Amino acid sequence: MTGTLVAQIVSYAVSPIISRLYDPAAMSDLNLFMRVIGFISALATARFELSLPLPKQDSHSYLLFRLSLRITVITLLVCAVGGLIYSFFAATTGYYFVFGTLVLLSTFFVVFINLGTNWSIRKGKFSTISYSRISNSIVSNALRIGFGYIGWGSFGIILATFIGYVASSLGFIKNYLENRTIYSNYKSRHKTIVLVTEYKDFPSVSLPHVLVDVGRDLIIAFLVILYFGKTIFGSYSFSLVMLNVPVAIIGQAIGQVFFKKCSDLVKDKKEVISLITSTMKMLFAISIVPFTLLFFYGEPIFTFVFGKKWSEAGYYSEILAIYMFFNFMISPISNLPIILKRQKTYFFIGLTNTLIQLVFFGLLPLFVLKTDINFVKLLWIVTIAQSLIMVYTYFIFVRYAKLSGMEKE
Repeated sequence: MTGTLVAQIVSYAVSPIISRLYDPAAMSDLNLFMRVIGFISALATARFELSLPLPKQDSHSYLLFRLSLRITVITLLVCAVGGLIYSFFAATTGYYFVFGTLVLLSTFFVVFINLGTNWSIRKGKFSTISYSRISNSIVSNALRIGFGYIGWGSFGIILATFIGYVASSLGFIKNYLENRTIYSNYKSRHKTIVLVTEYKDFPSVSLPHVLVDVGRDLIIAFLVILYFGKTIFGSYSFSLVMLNVPVAIIGQAIGQVFFKKCSDLVKDKKEVISLITSTMKMLFAISIVPFTLLFFYGEPIFTFVFGKKWSEAGYYSEILAIYMFFNFMISPISNLPIILKRQKTYFFIGLTNTLIQLVFFGLLPLFVLKTDINFVKLLWIVTIAQSLIMVYTYFIFVRYAKLSGMEKE
């Protein structure tokens, strides 16, 4: 928590500087860049990285680590070939070639970060994860400021993000090279197949689930740009990024510890409902005050902190604060379906949420919002719907946790 809070403090401290160096259009390009990376990196490992903390033996976990890397290499090669073919027939500019190259390279390092994070969770090396997040925050934000001052615009903020991923992955790459020496003689195709069969829910259930989520975000980005313009999407995405900082840093940090403790409890055939309850109480205490302030004073806060050109993003944050509060509460325990082997149910909940958002963002502007309702009204509709789904998801988690406890008894 100490290390991840440092990363959060750095990000928030430099945000007022960065927001004054880049306009909403640049933030729009950055957010689109990160959403593409999120989609490809989820596809690249078939979600086997989430299985690393689960096997009883480290050698078996390492086999899954190596398998994930192989799948990643194949996926990135296919994407590279597809991108080259597309650029040849579409006659794209040099900017799009650089954009695509940075996407593929960033995806590789993001995959290593994800794999290294889950391996560190397995080994209980949470400080390694914290150092990774601090490195990413310091390096990427420092370069964003530098590139902003020299006027590199969208390219500068994207390049800084890529270099931040590289810095964040170095510790994990070092650990992997050490592990490769330790397990160099441990190669078993048969055991790998057995492990793939044992954890088949990750590619068959968890992967479609996350692809639905990240694919939805990517499609929504294109829809908002199409219907409302790049500037509105830039403000909307900036608001999401700022509100997601506590979710991504504090929520994930708590979630990684929760995942480790919950996995151990399940392995020892103990109930987990008390851990869920104590975690939710802590999250509520952390989040209730800041999200309440954002709901009432988001626009003046954003205007004062980030500059006048981000006042619209502040207004969006007032609306989004409702959903982000529930999202922050539930995000640390979102891996519970994996531990309790309830991934299919969670997938259908995510699929329902995705369909609702795509209908709202894709169809309402086309038939209703185009003339008499603006983006703000659309955002209210989506926020309320997502908040209700988050509440429903929490009660589903609790129900399955109770059922799991009753089975153990």
